[in-house]
Amino acid sequence: MKQALLLWLAIAISIPGVSQQYKGKTDTLKKILEEVVITGYNTATRKEYIGAVSTIQGGKLNKIPMASFDQMLQGRAPGLYVASGSGQPGAAAKVVIRGQATISGSVSPLYVVDGIAVESGVFMTMNPGDFESVSVLKDANATALYGSRGANGVILITTKRGKAGELTFTFNTQHGVSQPTRSRFNVMNTEERLQFEEEVGLETGKITGAGWIFSDKNPANAALPQAQKQRYARILDSLGSIHTNWRDVFLRNNAPFHEYELSASGGTEGIRFYSAANYYKQEGIALRSGIERYSFRTNLDVTSKRFTAAINTAVGYTNNKLIESEGSPGTTNTMAAVYYALPYEQPYVNGQLVHTGNKARFGGTYDTREGSDALERLQSSTYNVNQLKGTLTTALKYNFTDYLYASSNLGFDYRENVEVRTIKPGTYSGGQSSIPGRQGMHAEGMARYFQFTAVSGLTYSRTLKDIHQLTLAGFYEFNRMKYSSMQLTGYGITPGLAGTISGITPGSALNGFIPKAEGGRTGSALASWIALARYLYKDKYTLNVTFRRDGSSTVPESNRWHNFYAVGAGYDLKKEAFLAAAKWINTLRFRSSYGTSASPFSSNFAYAAGYGGSRYDGSPAIIPSAVGNDDYDWEYMKVFNVGVDLAILDNRLRLIADWYNKRTEGIFLDQQISQTSGFSSRKINAGAIRNRGIEIDLSGDIIRNANLTWSAGFNVAYNKNKVVSLGGVNEFTQGASIIRVGLPVNTHYIVKWGGVDPQTGKAQYYNRDGSLTTNYNVVSQSVATFGTIDPLYTGGITSRLNWKNFSAEVFFSFAQDLYRYNSEEYYLLNSNQFASSNQSRKWLDRWRKPGDITDQPSFAEPRNFTSRDIQDASYVRLRNAQLAYRIPAEIVKRTQLLRSAMIYVQGQNLLTFTSWTGFDPEDNNSTAFFEYPAARTITAGLSIQF
Repeated sequence: MKQALLLWLAIAISIPGVSQQYKGKTDTLKKILEEVVITGYNTATRKEYIGAVSTIQGGKLNKIPMASFDQMLQGRAPGLYVASGSGQPGAAAKVVIRGQATISGSVSPLYVVDGIAVESGVFMTMNPGDFESVSVLKDANATALYGSRGANGVILITTKRGKAGELTFTFNTQHGVSQPTRSRFNVMNTEERLQFEEEVGLETGKITGAGWIFSDKNPANAALPQAQKQRYARILDSLGSIHTNWRDVFLRNNAPFHEYELSASGGTEGIRFYSAANYYKQEGIALRSGIERYSFRTNLDVTSKRFTAAINTAVGYTNNKLIESEGSPGTTNTMAAVYYALPYEQPYVNGQLVHTGNKARFGGTYDTREGSDALERLQSSTYNVNQLKGTLTTALKYNFTDYLYASSNLGFDYRENVEVRTIKPGTYSGGQSSIPGRQGMHAEGMARYFQFTAVSGLTYSRTLKDIHQLTLAGFYEFNRMKYSSMQLTGYGITPGLAGTISGITPGSALNGFIPKAEGGRTGSALASWIALARYLYKDKYTLNVTFRRDGSSTVPESNRWHNFYAVGAGYDLKKEAFLAAAKWINTLRFRSSYGTSASPFSSNFAYAAGYGGSRYDGSPAIIPSAVGNDDYDWEYMKVFNVGVDLAILDNRLRLIADWYNKRTEGIFLDQQISQTSGFSSRKINAGAIRNRGIEIDLSGDIIRNANLTWSAGFNVAYNKNKVVSLGGVNEFTQGASIIRVGLPVNTHYIVKWGGVDPQTGKAQYYNRDGSLTTNYNVVSQSVATFGTIDPLYTGGITSRLNWKNFSAEVFFSFAQDLYRYNSEEYYLLNSNQFASSNQSRKWLDRWRKPGDITDQPSFAEPRNFTSRDIQDASYVRLRNAQLAYRIPAEIVKRTQLLRSAMIYVQGQNLLTFTSWTGFDPEDNNSTAFFEYPAARTITAGLSIQF
């Protein structure tokens, strides 16, 4: 039997299952320092492990009303920067650990759920209520274990497990509403707009709208008959009485939110289980947006004398409704239309929407219809993404002795996305010239992602003579990923069959309904040998060593295999005799580590010479599409970390602090090559980037007695990013940013704004020598003195009060010293081509005559992109506030059914303090392009156990 088991273990490969158990309160550093932490492939106590790890308890995430758990992590751990690129329910966030260490590679950390590496950025099907804890691995001692996948950090998630005892049910539900967070729509109202149009007409003669067309001050109207002038006056009076609030048209002020969850757990010492079902529905604050999710999880644990097994299964399904063209300046984007639409535009007449396609039937309109056209597009189209995601892992462990065991796991991560977009036939949007045949459109796309992860290994862990604690482990890991996608877009939709492929008209050269079909597939494999050792002497000195050898199919054969390592040491100074008498010091521990890891490619075969389909002389052909590079390699990272753990005054004041230096070498770059080669560039490794910073996590119990406790804390991270070298590559620009040695990645690079000449009203710009000019030249004048999109400081502040059965908690997150390009103002303060749309009130303070002192040029002045469009996007946000009341035990007991009950109210994204003038300062890129803002969500909930 043992031989058969050993043979099976040698063949099977998987990541070993890990779990966490906590006893008593987890808000004290004493428990933090002694608890079992997740380190990857193994578990250890804090005193055995010297890595930089931040643990976020699941209780801090379980009830937050957000669909994607990565957004919940913002401000929860020092060094973990989270920025949401969209407020659409279910949207994923940008997550960066200890600064951006690449230019064109991936910045996303590796996510591991119950030992399975899962796809990053795909979390809307996962229920955070199932999470027991989230561990953020930051230094090389932690990430070197993951080798070529660990350079961006690792986020390990453990889910809840059943406990031996009586069968216990828990029911949670919460309901509420979502609202827009801020009302910074600094656009003109009807009176201002009509007056603006008249004034601009007088100043420039340009036609900007009805306020000038029908004005009695317009010279073109001077010779008109009196009856016509009176008609024009009535038109202006009629328009002046219309005050359409487009914010209320496109955005919901009370979008409903509902969530239900039922879980059960229990079992015996031999068999335990945890099962949970969740239903989540959130309407978005924008019309036609929202998410509906169904998720189910079952975790089963089996324990015998020498053998343990865990089977974890989870499946989730979401239906996500999205708005059109988010993050673009197009009028079909709801968030842009809110700004563009004129306030004197009346969208409905007798209950019918009047748009560009039917306005002639109503006698025409005197506005641009941008608001109504965007509303018509919402009503005549759909954009849905349905996602099915499932994970399965089996974790097996066999104890040969009390100190030697074998472990083996097998894990799967599967996702299927179905994207459906339609534009109905017979509608204005369905008849646009951009649609072949002008009879509607239907598109369906499917994407499948599959990842198989497996590890087997042996672990030796023993305490010798009560002073030596030794752990040795070795594993073999194999990871396989496959991805495929396809999409079909058809036209000529048959009325009554819109929304299905069957409604598509077969295309031909005669009818013009030529469909489009596209798709692709890719895959990769990774094989690894892993070894780790931990040694603890007299509970005072700690040594950690890790080693990993990776071989990946995404790397050329010459660089396919590489070794990674980390060495760390810890020293518990409190164990020294001279500190034994210092009772006020509870913990004083120093840590240090150094190691290597690597960053994966942004695409699986970036090194390979590529070929693509084309046409030659009317016949199908294959042509080169990428030059390839047989020397292409990973980006390699070297990290040094020192830290201290401190607890004083009976553990009432707790501090965890780290300093790190992270250097990435062999940065992914595109090298310009001669056009005679047939290519413009090839991918190479060149240069280095350094991230250096400090992380502080400080907390304390201000009041701590039987009836009242008040604890508070904050975490803050400082990260300084710098391009150290570009190898043989010259500095280069990326949009409005520059990559230059000595500067941070993502440094803004643009012409410096010089204000307005008070005599001429012309815009002024600074030359590089500091002189002012009215000539604009982005090539010769651009400078890099306007900051970056990456914050210098990030963190969170929390305070919790418990009084008898009441508890209250507030949590703030912040990001400081970051600057973004606010393109929204470029479109709202632009006389070049956008003046027919509604504009910013800042136009009311424009230059009009010599001597005017203003920052807004004359309307006749061309609009250029300058540093005045770079705004400070620093913010402090009241991320969450909760008030809860636990029903007294004596009252609950009387029900003879319930074991506990709690009611609560909470608010998410309640307040934002910022000087940013756009929708939302928080974003995952450098440019604000009318993105969906974060919502304020207020809910009331009930949690009962029976």
